[in-house]
Amino acid sequence: MLITTSRRPRHRARILGRELVRVIPNAKYVPRGVETVDKLALMAESLGHTWVMVINSSVGHPKELRFLNIGKGWRWFDKRVELGEVKIQRDLGQRVSFEGMKIYAEGKPAQEFAEFLGEISGLPISEKLSEAGVVLSIITNSGLKIHFQKRPTSEIMGPVLQVIRFE
Repeated sequence: MLITTSRRPRHRARILGRELVRVIPNAKYVPRGVETVDKLALMAESLGHTWVMVINSSVGHPKELRFLNIGKGWRWFDKRVELGEVKIQRDLGQRVSFEGMKIYAEGKPAQEFAEFLGEISGLPISEKLSEAGVVLSIITNSGLKIHFQKRPTSEIMGPVLQVIRFE
């Protein structure tokens, strides 16, 4: 997956893009600059990616994730993720990369979102919370929240994304 930002991104959106590259396998971050969507699609295709994640920001914070599906040409994917609070690794005092990660979704509403993330990221979905390794957890206590967890300690690693809406 190619990860980039909107045309005039805020600093935290660029940092989030760079952090997501460390946790999503085979992802690559490129600053958008003035590139058109057509050029982003061509760049993704030349790098062998079939997805582009665009991090849109508003009022200084990352607010939305949009996705381009690259195939014959490109099209905006009909799913978008509206973000609430975003904590980056720097906020949590960490800077880590993950290997061998799996997705774990807690609760029925999180399953659809987990399947979507699995499809675009290539990460496998686990039916149960692993005893060891790193897990991208999706929980639904008060809305969807995505966090990365190191097992068996259950230590929360960044970034942590609160999902306000997934449609």
